[in-house]
Amino acid sequence: MVVTDLEEMEKSKIKVVIDDSYTFYLNRKEVDHFKLNKGMIITQEALEEILINTVYRRAKQKAISVLQLMDRTEQELRNKLSDAGFTNDIIDRTVAYVMEYGFLDNEKFTSSYIRARMNTKSRMVIKMELIQKGISKEVVERIMQIEYEIDENEETEDAELVAIRKVVAKKMRLSEELSPEEKKKIMASLYRKGFDIRKIKQVINQ
Repeated sequence: MVVTDLEEMEKSKIKVVIDDSYTFYLNRKEVDHFKLNKGMIITQEALEEILINTVYRRAKQKAISVLQLMDRTEQELRNKLSDAGFTNDIIDRTVAYVMEYGFLDNEKFTSSYIRARMNTKSRMVIKMELIQKGISKEVVERIMQIEYEIDENEETEDAELVAIRKVVAKKMRLSEELSPEEKKKIMASLYRKGFDIRKIKQVINQ
């Protein structure tokens, strides 16, 4: 294998290109430490040493730092690592590492996300947001069923009714003070947000 390019990037990064295809990033001190020069031959063992002891180590530190700030989905973490300049194979290794040690858990994230929003947003909106974050539809539906069943079994008020009341409270006075046309507008707005029409009517017509 040959170091075919050492390209100066922003923030003192050096883009190291191997055999005109494989790339990773080091800083100037690291390039000097490993005595890398354009056109030099590099062995597989030497390359692995750089990747494992420097690039992969840095990726793990970055991942843990990101996850300590707030919970992330796997896709969100992958995006953060990609934005930081890590290649797909390093990202794959890093994600496997944080999953193995419990730093990253899509199901745990999904459960927490639902619990935090089930009393303010409709199921449809929560589901859509989670799917957009990279959680599979199957995982979202399974965890959502569990969380809403738990909520119902605890004999608390229906989470969606609570959410509808909170939205309505921000938009209306007492329902008996509203005209039929005003009620229709509020109902249409809530329905577009994904709330159950029967529950909307129950709240509006109380």
